[in-house]
Amino acid sequence: MKNNSFINIIKNKILTREFISYFVAGVLTTLVNLAVYTLGLKVGMAYWIANTIAVFSSKLFAYITNKLFVFRTHCRNLKELMAEIIKFIFARGFTGVIDLLGVPFLVEFLHIGKMISKYTIQAVVIILNYILGKWFVFDKKTKSNPLQETETADEKSKTA
Repeated sequence: MKNNSFINIIKNKILTREFISYFVAGVLTTLVNLAVYTLGLKVGMAYWIANTIAVFSSKLFAYITNKLFVFRTHCRNLKELMAEIIKFIFARGFTGVIDLLGVPFLVEFLHIGKMISKYTIQAVVIILNYILGKWFVFDKKTKSNPLQETETADEKSKTA
């Protein structure tokens, strides 16, 4: 019975639409980041310039995919949208600093290879981005979702 419980937890809590969508969006965002970084290196950019461009490119891509496909938030007005964007900028700014400083730290001070450093920092950034996205930026408790409001109104009319 414990096994069924563990399997149900994985199925119901981890293998959700949101988590799978985040995984796919995260993989795509990481690919954008790594592709831009690699392209920058190939055209002769200093690794830190290529990394900066890669971080900013992938942050823009991440906002669009997280809002539209992962967390599916609906803002009631421009004020809510701007608050969401500002929270995203702060959250991704925080992980962007980790990305921007982490790669040079690993390369310059710990003498780890450029690509291994990039992959290591990307793993840390992905985990932090999910946590911050789910519980800080795209927090559905603070936003209106037309579907949830309709369901709530329908449920209220059935009980009345």
